[in-house]
Amino acid sequence: MSRLLTTVSAFTLVIGSSAAADAPSVVADIAPIHSLVAKVMDGIGEPKLIVPNETSPHDYRLRPADAEAIENSDMIFWMGEGLTPWMERALEALGSDANVVEFLDLEETALLSFREGALFEAHDHSDHDDHDDHDDHDDHDDHDKDHDDHDDHDKDHDDHGHGSKHHAFEWAGLFELSPGTYSWSFAKVDGNYADPAMKMVILEATDIEAAEEGAEELLEADSGTMRENSDNLVAANTAYVLNFDPAKDTTVFAVDITTAGKYAFFTEHMPFEFEADEHFFKDASGSDVEPIAQEPEGGHHDHGHGDHAGHDDHDDHAGHDHGAFDPHAWLSTNNAKVWLNEIAAKLSTIDPDNAGTYFANANEAKAEIDNLNIEINQTLDPVRGGKFIVFHDAYQYFETTFEFPASGAISLGDASDPSAARIAEIAERIEKENISCVLSEPQFNAGLVQTVMGNTKAATEVIDPLGFGIEPGPELYNKLIRNMAQTLVTCLK
Repeated sequence: MSRLLTTVSAFTLVIGSSAAADAPSVVADIAPIHSLVAKVMDGIGEPKLIVPNETSPHDYRLRPADAEAIENSDMIFWMGEGLTPWMERALEALGSDANVVEFLDLEETALLSFREGALFEAHDHSDHDDHDDHDDHDDHDDHDKDHDDHDDHDKDHDDHGHGSKHHAFEWAGLFELSPGTYSWSFAKVDGNYADPAMKMVILEATDIEAAEEGAEELLEADSGTMRENSDNLVAANTAYVLNFDPAKDTTVFAVDITTAGKYAFFTEHMPFEFEADEHFFKDASGSDVEPIAQEPEGGHHDHGHGDHAGHDDHDDHAGHDHGAFDPHAWLSTNNAKVWLNEIAAKLSTIDPDNAGTYFANANEAKAEIDNLNIEINQTLDPVRGGKFIVFHDAYQYFETTFEFPASGAISLGDASDPSAARIAEIAERIEKENISCVLSEPQFNAGLVQTVMGNTKAATEVIDPLGFGIEPGPELYNKLIRNMAQTLVTCLK
């Protein structure tokens, strides 16, 4: 019996080692981003972390082993030069063909401008909370409505300098089709559909942009045309509500094309989230049908058909002024949810065989964040209205997400020391306004906190935006957000 167990264990070890060897080589710059990537890669492989979570990203010096890992990687995820400017130089050496995702440069990332001065006024959430989380589909997701209404944003990204409108669709594809009947399939991944239903619009169009406005109106309308497994779809001025059969592993719809031409498909979800073993769109002969154009361009993994269309040059978004925005955007759980989809899509371009697992992991992680948001709001409720000062202005994404504003910061930025005048200003405010909590950080000068506090009765606790003391890995991100909330409560009580 023991010999059999030994043999089975050895076989399992060989299989596990083989799977790990086949996993893509992935690098992430800081621990919170590494954690999100690790979540998506769970069961496939593990990303490499560059900056230890006990080190300030601004002060980090790239080691030879780090440079080698970056050079040999298949995919690199990093925040951006606003947080780790030294990383820019390492990436430039890789050339324009490198697979790099810069989160601060993504159109979907909600960015906040730096606050000025040592003291903060109360947040005006109408200025900040104007970004739709494109993963929160109102038809299917009732998470945390009481607390998250301020996140149901409906204004343009222009307020934060992005210059592009949020879309009611998550993906759009333009196909050149001949007359005939095609099949569009939705498969369960790891036993479940990515969502139990989804809206789709099919329009005859010369390009995606020409049909975009009409598709938006149809998707946002309250009415729609219900369709079940095996039902037919045609190009029409309607939004189909596709209901997936929970009793079947795959729900298939017939797409009838009567006239040769170009057709634009708009979907609430990335269609790759519903791929298990086969491509989602096929012709009557069973051959894969690929789009001739799509939005987002990086959303498509190409099933082994050559160049990876999803490889964005990390310098393509030249419109961002990195110095104008606070780089601590990972402290918005809404940004984290958007990035999980981006991570899954990008990993799928280099590893299409595991695309289903990546998207399933991303969906599971997004659901965990929905529950985390509920938990954090409940944790903070007993101390809402409490006044606190932070060591440096790194927490406004957390403050905005959970409507819990700080009163000021001792230091303006990660890498700057506060002036004597700033210290005096903060100390005076603590005393006059009865600020009860001053939060320091493990990476910075604790003596400054004592200087600011002086003889006041304010409590002090250590808070950290990077996950100091938490083991790097898939659980770090949620633990980081949870620890921040608990530290606030402890300090303010």
